[in-house]
Order: sequence, then structure tokens, then C-alpha cells
Amino acid sequence: MAGGQAVPAIALLLLPLVSGAAAQAVPNRTTLYLHPTDVTDARALWVNPAGLARMMEASVHLDLTVGDPGASGRLRQMTAGVSSRGFSFGYQRDLFDGGVRGHTYRLGFAAGKQRLAAGAATALYRGAPGSSGKGWDFGIVYDLAPTLTLGVVAANVGHPVVRDSVLRVVYTPGATLRLFDRRAVLSADARVTTDGVAGYAFGVVGVWREGTRLPLRILVRLDTDRSLRRAGFAFGLSMGKQDLLGAAATTPGNLGRVDAVSLYGVSTRSLTRRR
Repeated sequence: MAGGQAVPAIALLLLPLVSGAAAQAVPNRTTLYLHPTDVTDARALWVNPAGLARMMEASVHLDLTVGDPGASGRLRQMTAGVSSRGFSFGYQRDLFDGGVRGHTYRLGFAAGKQRLAAGAATALYRGAPGSSGKGWDFGIVYDLAPTLTLGVVAANVGHPVVRDSVLRVVYTPGATLRLFDRRAVLSADARVTTDGVAGYAFGVVGVWREGTRLPLRILVRLDTDRSLRRAGFAFGLSMGKQDLLGAAATTPGNLGRVDAVSLYGVSTRSLTRRR
């Protein structure tokens, strides 16, 4: 099957998976500042498992998130993960009030050929009361052009139960456009359920000092509801290339306060490039 025909075919296979009952759970922080068509390191396990096969590399990831930063701030989430040649394992620990702990174990695999990559990840939920079972994420990415990547993710397939809530399957198509020799990156995606479009996300990444030992990246992301009303905002700053250190802050829709700040590090070593 040619690459141009494979994308719509796989997308049609994923569409019937979009179903489920309404639910809320603590998302992994990477999903709040990254896009499914613009991640290739160990963080892809949480955002779009297909990204694990876009580059032949090995990477490790550590993320610490503080809720309500300031005098009353508390550690709320810890994430650690490792990936190599398309295989990845990750662990997420959520710390709730009252001493309750939630644990998520995630295992993923992806493979690709030329401009197309596909991946799957399974998550096992344990710890918090009412959390049980496992769910699946499936994703694809396709480089329509050297500067344009398209992709889609079907998340929470299998209807896992987390904190007494059945997670809704969400279908997320997206695109990333790279401009000015990749010094500006524009991304957009939509979250779709059986009720229709639930919301949109738009992101911009600016890169300074590209080609130096310590390039600087600034990201801004806006999340909206289906009517394009502001629902969330993220701002991030990172420095480095193979060894990346960064911070990402998120705010609710009213922008009145920062509800959480994540400090993260990603160390990547390139293996044989796939393309």
C-alpha cells in the first residue's frame, strides 16, 4: 500500500474506536504541552506512540509536577520513562489529597517505514480507589512533506476505569508545520468523541540558537472548547538538544493563576536514523 493511501485507510480503521462514557482522570502532563504530531522521544509514549518510531534513538524522561506552585504548592505527579528503537516503558505516579496514590504503567511499541509510522501503547491503572483494568492507545504519523506532518491518535480504547470513572475514547487528528528551517513550529489538533468535537489545541514553538550546544525553545499552547472559547493555556521554556532541560506551566481558561508547573529532563542519543 502506498504511503498516501495508508493514512486514510488506517484513519478509517481507528474511527470506530471512538466511543465510551464521560469521565475525568488526571492526564499525563506531557499531553498538556505537546502535540501528537511533534514528539519523537520517550514522551511520545504518553502523547502518540507512533512518534517512538519517527527517529531511531534511545531516550530517558523524568518529569516532576507541582500543583498550585507557591507557598501551598505540593508535588502532584511524577513521570519516568525510557525508550529505545521503538520500544518504550513509562511510569506515572499521581499524589492526591488524603494520602491517596495512583499508579499508571505504560508499555509501547512503534514501527515505521519511510514517511509513515504507527504505534500502540497499553496502560495499566492501579493504586487509587476505583482504578482497575487497562486501556490502549493507537496512533499514526505521516510526513506529507519534509515540513508537514499529519497524525491521528485513538486513546483510551478498552474503556479503562480510573477513580471510578470509565475513560472516554478520544480520537485526536492533528498536524505540525515547520517553517524557517524548523526555527518555527506550528501545531494544531482536535479532540473528537461520539458527541462530536470536544475541543481544539493550537501551539507554537520558537527555536533560538539552533545549531549551538544550547538551543533555546519557547512554546505556547492554547486549548479551547468546541466553540473556540479558551479552556487552558500552557507556556514552556527548554534549553539543550541531546540533553534537554525544561519547564512548562499551565493555567485554567481564565488565565487568573498558574495551576501547575512541571520541571522535566529528556536525554536522547541518536542511533541509526530511519530516514
